[in-house]
Amino acid sequence: MIERVKLTAAAKQQLITLKRRTGIEHYNTICRHALAASLSNSAPAPTENLQFANGLEIDWSVFTGGCSETYLNLLIVRTLADTGKCDAIAVRQTLTSHLHRGLSYLASRKDTEISLISAV
Repeated sequence: MIERVKLTAAAKQQLITLKRRTGIEHYNTICRHALAASLSNSAPAPTENLQFANGLEIDWSVFTGGCSETYLNLLIVRTLADTGKCDAIAVRQTLTSHLHRGLSYLASRKDTEISLISAV
């Protein structure tokens, strides 16, 4: 269903900042934290017209760290809750919007708050 995770140039810069602040070595680990942070918010993520030029892509299997079925199921449940439908396009949109919201959320946190994720 999902082969690649696309990130905007702004999200790439947020990842660079979060990597520097947390000491977490891999972008996929930070992205998983960001997705979880956004999914924990009960409000639907805003739909944005994202531009992926100069961004980056992460392979789905790398992004999920070997837990692709778990992440896919989380996204399906959230897509159903937010939109009432569940097709491949809606699930990808849920992933993209929640991942970008989560990265924005984590990047805006204070250093003392963000350091908590590096301990996980």
